[in-house]
Amino acid sequence: MNKDIKKSIDSIQVPFQKLDAAIEEGLMPSRKRDTPKRKKVIMLLLSSAATFGLIIGSGFISPTMASVLAKVPIFDSIFTSVGDKGLQVAINDENATSLNEKITSNGVSLTIEDVLYDGSRLAFSFVQDKAEEIYPLHIEVNGEVINFSEKMTGEYLPNGQYSGLIQVHPTKPLPNEFDLSVAIYQIGKTKGDWHFETHVIKTNNNSVNLTTGQTAELGGISYEVKKFESTNSAVSLHILYEGTVEEIFNEHQVLQLHLLDQEGTIIPMIDASGSGDDESMLYEYVFEPLSEEVTGLTISPFFMPFTKESKEITAALEENHLPLTISQGEMGDLVVTKIEEENGRFALYFESTSSFPFGANFEMNQLSVEDTDGNDLIEDRGYPTSTGKNKYKLYYNEPTDSGNIILKTIELPNMKLDQEAQITVKVPR
Repeated sequence: MNKDIKKSIDSIQVPFQKLDAAIEEGLMPSRKRDTPKRKKVIMLLLSSAATFGLIIGSGFISPTMASVLAKVPIFDSIFTSVGDKGLQVAINDENATSLNEKITSNGVSLTIEDVLYDGSRLAFSFVQDKAEEIYPLHIEVNGEVINFSEKMTGEYLPNGQYSGLIQVHPTKPLPNEFDLSVAIYQIGKTKGDWHFETHVIKTNNNSVNLTTGQTAELGGISYEVKKFESTNSAVSLHILYEGTVEEIFNEHQVLQLHLLDQEGTIIPMIDASGSGDDESMLYEYVFEPLSEEVTGLTISPFFMPFTKESKEITAALEENHLPLTISQGEMGDLVVTKIEEENGRFALYFESTSSFPFGANFEMNQLSVEDTDGNDLIEDRGYPTSTGKNKYKLYYNEPTDSGNIILKTIELPNMKLDQEAQITVKVPR
């Protein structure tokens, strides 16, 4: 692997708000995990709601992801409040385990609530007196240490406690039934030994194999579908790319992937990770479960260019001068269509005219709302949410002064989906 690749990445200015944050977080010094030896390591940058995972040394390390989701009553399961749609389904399965075990070390307590394994990820929820980082995790399945990537989400409860959810994505499938042992060695600044054990049975997920063995090529890189499975709680897609890390992730571009339904709408990504050597790389993607309306799926890899400079574009927002069109260069325009007041806050509706599909939360693009002093007006939990294909709304607060509201975006680098590089399959119904 090119030893200078990390240095090159550090100097790149990625023109996407979410991806900038992911790179900054992902390139922080890593923590070691006691795990078995692995193949030569790689670094992955993945879009959508997926974790930005670093595979370093012998294990997978993912940064903690902050949650900006709505508060719920304390008696609700954290799976239903900060979990994705798949986990919301899985937690109601009879095989999900309600542990409710309080573990304490060196005066710091942690309550483990629910544990489940849905075939693609192992997840457990917890409650803390205050939000503190939990690390590192040491996980054994039937007495054997496993490799995994992880991500953490959570929220404060009305009583002031913090309720969180840790998702663990094993690098290899786990048995349908197993004994789980989890050890935690540090919470916040306190070192200790927090340990819990439980028996786990995979949730009933009605697995459907969509296809395996299909191949295609993108920019000289061939790829093969090694696993494509749909369940009640997730879609798992494993792809083997015949190419080196320098070809897939370098200072000029990075390989990305969309999973699209028959209407061209993106299926939200939950997580992605990968490993590889000098000849090939295996990416493992997890997507939200499919609705009954989905009858076909298209695997669409593409390259996202890195740009060292991005042109910022600003426009004044005036409600009586809508629609407002803001050019993003050759990738099309952003069009603000209307503003509505909802319970003392403002909902801004906008869409992109680009033929390129953006994600459910406007991933791989950006739009900020500021006052004339540059203060961010987007409300907490007011990030863009989809109202249709490339159509969104976000919530923002009224500025404290009487100045103009300023919208800011950037001129996007050219991104496109190559139909010849796509693989399309039908979803059995």
